Amino acid sequence: QEPWLAPGVRHEAISIRPRTRVIGTEPRDDALHVRLDTGDAIDVDHVLYATGYKVDMSRVPLVKAGNLFARIACRERYPVLDDSLQTSVPGLFVTSMPATRDFGLFFGFTVAARASARVVGRAIEQAGTT
Repeated sequence: QEPWLAPGVRHEAISIRPRTRVIGTEPRDDALHVRLDTGDAIDVDHVLYATGYKVDMSRVPLVKAGNLFARIACRERYPVLDDSLQTSVPGLFVTSMPATRDFGLFFGFTVAARASARVVGRAIEQAGTT
């Protein structure tokens, strides 16, 4: 569980079950009967799957083309980025979810698009003046 998430979902009607899998469902009256891999069975109104994302730069089509992946320094499949979101390949910048390892979870959200654009834009502008 992410610590920033808890305050937004604290409610007696919400049950969070990390690292739990749904192994079966069956409609029952006005509910859904759900069987879990923990052995529990519950009746619910709604199910929300928060499966997470796994970053793997080797699977990005642009990176796969022309063997670019071999030139990108990675750590745990995330690209290693400098202070301007640039990879080890000059001129190749990475934002969004792949930037979260070096820049934090904020960059995994759409709201970070403006911040990313400013950081990358500033780096490109500085590169053009040197």
